[in-house]
Amino acid sequence: MHQFRNDYSEGAAPEMLEALISTNNEQAPGYGTDSHCEHAAELIRAACGQPDAFVQFIPGGTAANAVCISAFTEDFEGPILAADAHPTAHETGAIEACGRRILATNDALGVLTPAEVERVYHASIAGGCHCTRPAMLYFSNTSELGHVYTRAEFDALCDVAEKLNLAVYVDGARMASALAAPGGDLTLEHLAARADAFTLGGTKAGMLFGEALVVNPRSKRGRRAIDRIPYLTKRGGHMTAKGRLMGVQYTAAFTRGKDGSLPYFAHAASANECACMLAHGLEDAGFEPHVRTNGNQQFFWFDSDDAVRIVEACGAEVTPAVDPSGRDRILLRFVTSWACRPEHVNELLEFVRGL
Repeated sequence: MHQFRNDYSEGAAPEMLEALISTNNEQAPGYGTDSHCEHAAELIRAACGQPDAFVQFIPGGTAANAVCISAFTEDFEGPILAADAHPTAHETGAIEACGRRILATNDALGVLTPAEVERVYHASIAGGCHCTRPAMLYFSNTSELGHVYTRAEFDALCDVAEKLNLAVYVDGARMASALAAPGGDLTLEHLAARADAFTLGGTKAGMLFGEALVVNPRSKRGRRAIDRIPYLTKRGGHMTAKGRLMGVQYTAAFTRGKDGSLPYFAHAASANECACMLAHGLEDAGFEPHVRTNGNQQFFWFDSDDAVRIVEACGAEVTPAVDPSGRDRILLRFVTSWACRPEHVNELLEFVRGL
């Protein structure tokens, strides 16, 4: 059966793989100084509507987060983020290893809210030099539990960040899924105009690997971060000699196809469609969602015996959570990728209905 474990189990989507093969014998300068990286950065700037934006290609998401947060903060400062955000729970202290203390909110489901940002900010500031100074607001789109931020939610966070003089960083490991979500109203152009920095994740969007860190130079702190990022990338061991491999893939992802679409978003839209199809099918079969989302991650509750069988069959991952019904059910995460097709979803639904 097709595996619904994550959105990076497969290799590269066709456009990216073909681009890698066709350029394989080229000899290019190293460390991202090649023409492919330069062209990819130009395409990203055009897609964002930000001709002066800085673009740094970094191999992985944790590395991109560590580099960006370090670039925008001092070692006595830290980012405000949700308690179950990725840097808090799944990055093995990468941010703390850079000398930055995470300032966690009490927001539920990983969805950052302005009220909690203000509460944590004022609680930290009240301690003066005895407490970590907040300097950045971090959230991921989509969130850890698949929430897709609306334009209003995004703007509200940017507004409170401006009020408190905090930088805004959006972790976009699944940005393609978020911006291609059905019914979504937040655009890449709007996000790029307001955020200080964000990533356009490639690893979970059909590339072999790669994250594009994009920084807006409009502010003094943005320009300072731009100056620091190459050094932090190299010092952290994240500057790859064959950086052109990321440039080649991002060029393919942001070059319009014959139908006028960008593969980066077209593949995400397909994955989202399959995920929503799966969610509707599971609900129709009587299973309860933990949250409702139109991204490529879906979370559903199952009795323990059924959960074990489903995990064995399709690789769905167990997500630690307390069952609100008190029945000790298990929460499973299903993730679709560019390679998922409707027939794969139907096969899984047929299996689940037969439990």
